Amino acid sequence: MANGTGEYGGWGKMGGKGCHHNGGVGGDGVEQEGYGHKGGKKGGMMLRHMAKALDLTDAQKSAIKDIMKGQRNSASGGHQAMVAQLLELQQLESGSDAYIAKARAIGAIQGQAMGQRLIDRANIEVQITDVLTPEQVEKYQQMRNEMAYKRAEHMEKRSKKSDHSN
Repeated sequence: MANGTGEYGGWGKMGGKGCHHNGGVGGDGVEQEGYGHKGGKKGGMMLRHMAKALDLTDAQKSAIKDIMKGQRNSASGGHQAMVAQLLELQQLESGSDAYIAKARAIGAIQGQAMGQRLIDRANIEVQITDVLTPEQVEKYQQMRNEMAYKRAEHMEKRSKKSDHSN
């Protein structure tokens, strides 16, 4: 794999065999149940954690599962499109005008997609809190704030770890 290609797509390539960015498709090209962005096993773990922490009823679990499933189904199309864009970029000569133009276009698409994901997340949170009791909403918001704090800490550590300017 001296040229940076191979069955795994090479350095920085998305969508190769065994890569979680390939939309839940295994190395054999078969859709794998339970894998995918914010769905499958991770989504199930998150729902189980929420159910336990918030003491959800069966009806609440079912409603939240439906909300998450709807989000997962709507998100997968954009992910597949991004993988296709990155595969097109991979075919271009690094540093060429066409490569740079394609990279800029992908960056713009990524920025728009990030904005849409934030909006979608806010809408999902509203739907979830509509299913919860006032006490559960309070606990849910507390859990969400703790996770945001942990995520910020983690990102700060990663930023410091990757800063080699010292």
